[in-house]
Amino acid sequence: MTHPAVHQPHPHLGGRARALRELTHWHTEEPSAPKVLLVTGGPGSGRSRLLTGFLMLCDPEHRQRIDVAALDPATVPAGDRPVPLVFGAGRLTAAQLLWSVADSLGMEVTRTEDVLRLLAEPADAGTPLVPVVVPDVDRAGVLRALDEPARVAADVLLPLALSPGVRLLADVPREQARWLAERLPAESLLVMDLDEEPWADPAGLLLQAERTLNRPGYAPELARRARSPLVVRLAAWSRRAVPDGDPARFPGTVGEAIDLHAERCGSDELTLRRLLAPLALAGDGAALPFRLWSPLASAVAGKELGPVFADAQLLLLPFFDLVEDGEETAVRLVHPAVADELRERFGTTVREAQRRIAAALIATVPEDGGPGRWAAAPPYVRDQLIGHALEGGVLPELLADPGFLLHAEQVPLRAAVEHLAAGGAGLPAVARVWLGLAPLFTRTEAGPVLRAALLEHACRQDGLPAPDFGLALPWETLWAHPLPGVGAVTAATVDDVPVLAAHVPGEEPVTAVFDLLTGVRVAADPARLVLPTDEQRAGCPVRLSAGGDYVRVWPRDEGDPLAVFVSPGRLGGVDVTPDGVLLLADARGVGALRLAVPALG
Repeated sequence: MTHPAVHQPHPHLGGRARALRELTHWHTEEPSAPKVLLVTGGPGSGRSRLLTGFLMLCDPEHRQRIDVAALDPATVPAGDRPVPLVFGAGRLTAAQLLWSVADSLGMEVTRTEDVLRLLAEPADAGTPLVPVVVPDVDRAGVLRALDEPARVAADVLLPLALSPGVRLLADVPREQARWLAERLPAESLLVMDLDEEPWADPAGLLLQAERTLNRPGYAPELARRARSPLVVRLAAWSRRAVPDGDPARFPGTVGEAIDLHAERCGSDELTLRRLLAPLALAGDGAALPFRLWSPLASAVAGKELGPVFADAQLLLLPFFDLVEDGEETAVRLVHPAVADELRERFGTTVREAQRRIAAALIATVPEDGGPGRWAAAPPYVRDQLIGHALEGGVLPELLADPGFLLHAEQVPLRAAVEHLAAGGAGLPAVARVWLGLAPLFTRTEAGPVLRAALLEHACRQDGLPAPDFGLALPWETLWAHPLPGVGAVTAATVDDVPVLAAHVPGEEPVTAVFDLLTGVRVAADPARLVLPTDEQRAGCPVRLSAGGDYVRVWPRDEGDPLAVFVSPGRLGGVDVTPDGVLLLADARGVGALRLAVPALG
């Protein structure tokens, strides 16, 4: 009698053999293999872990660390197959993810429309399809409130799934899996729900329970009750934290694991949920500085929880991980599904809880720092206050503060302000100006000083006073006027009065002349313009170098750039006067900026 071979489980997964076989089949590109495979399931079902385990077997370096000969051959991708391109969606917007794909596929385009067009083009005959893996779609986006997973499904996964040249494997929440399944050919699609038969893995849960509990008497019952690997993990840590208790009671869900652990610790579930609230209400995966945990929990509860927090080590133990965030210790929840459970129980009170957290975080910002006080704000405040304030309904109030606009993390701030604007929310004037520059700020990763300088100029272009940023800026905008179509600007004088001459080409070229210091339009014959001599220009302590949308200011002799101006669009012309006034023309008009750089004294 021939006995079937006994294979070892995947070392990272301890199970999921049926699912691994299907992933391996997808990677073969055999005619019977699905072109698109969507891995889904409830929060905590192990989607991310499954894809990680599969990608370990695809990567030649990781394969060397695994005894693949001991595994079921049907779960091991062939070593000669191409390594899939992996594009993790975590913390990325749909637009960022799409452009990451475009760059990796070698698309030399500048418009989203062109990316989508190239993806839709027929594949060359005989050319293997490119295997693409997109994990962590549930963690897409920089702000939870904006539902970025839905955008990723519509703007990235659907075009990839329909592309004739791509084989797609993605880890998606159920809602996005259903949405995509309605729009994709059924004959080329497989949706693999890890909580449902035949993809559920009760044997793997039993193995996990036995190993984590190290008490086989508990394991079978726990594995039968638990609905996900995460519940097994939480139950195991609960028993490690509090070994005593009723061994016959086992959680089936994350919520039950929280409530049962609170009971085992002699506490109540509301206290535990209040203590965990700051971690649950933080951005996905965000690490909260440990020193802020207790104060923010007290803010959410509306009463002092410090003494309770001090004695809550065993109560909190199963639900958080310690991480090193720079020079301080921080904490985060062990899994996003714990945050989902906690937020769901908060229900409609999430808005009020977020408002209280936002207020507590704002209170940590120095009050006596003047306009520059946000530069001294703790990093967590600059990075995460945006999300708390957006959900708490208080972000519009913060947007009136130029210092906050400058020092807050720009990518999530842009997403939040665009969301408010699209919803018809009224924005403060300076926030409207900032929003026009936000794509430039996020694209160039400009620092606070350059952001402040560009915002100062844009405010003047909009007829607003220059905000007080509390920073030393590289220039002061003397004036700015609308004048479309300028092709060049030139420093000159008229009757010894310094002027800016703006040249507008066309069938009937126009030269507009402005007083250099006041910006008042001057009625002057262009023939009367006197340009600086070569000697005068050579006496200027700075020189310029310009590109299509930028100009750099250099010292006359060797040295690093003293200032840079970057425009959201093409520059129509630049010049500098002998005494250091920068002249600019962009799509909106012309302006004069007095440089404040060391070379000018």
